[in-house]
Amino acid sequence: MITADMTAIARPYARALLAGVPMADRPLALSALEGAVAALADPAIGRLVARPGLDRAALVAALAPPELAPPAVGRLIGLLVENGRLAALPGVARAFAALKDAAENRSRATVTSAHPLSAPERERLRQALARRTGQDIELAVETDPALLAGVIVQHGDMVFDGSVRGRLAALAHALSPF
Repeated sequence: MITADMTAIARPYARALLAGVPMADRPLALSALEGAVAALADPAIGRLVARPGLDRAALVAALAPPELAPPAVGRLIGLLVENGRLAALPGVARAFAALKDAAENRSRATVTSAHPLSAPERERLRQALARRTGQDIELAVETDPALLAGVIVQHGDMVFDGSVRGRLAALAHALSPF
């Protein structure tokens, strides 16, 4: 259950983590956070979290193994457990990713194409988005044959629909009497 309160709670934790992790360790911190979020979805970890008399150190070690996570991530998860806010961890991970990207002048975009894109096509799309946004772009590429042809690019709250399916829908809407 993600609520507006959890999102508001997550931001200060993410800002503190960003300030406490050296720039070189930020990718590792993000990976550790994402791993902890995935681990929380594991039923075995869920049983550990729900157990009365929970051993805080064991839970922190299970979610952020010291050999895989920067110490600041383990301290953050320990603080969330101590304050009864472990449910905010997915929001902390999302907020940390967004803050990390902003600090690095990087953003993420999703490209959905009707057919698999070649490496040069992906690179041209990435460069075009980088020129348009002034940011370094990280592309996630998906395939959806229902598009028929073309691509849909989603970057933040902007969506560029260059698919045949999108054009046919726009044409149908334009021709509709209502």
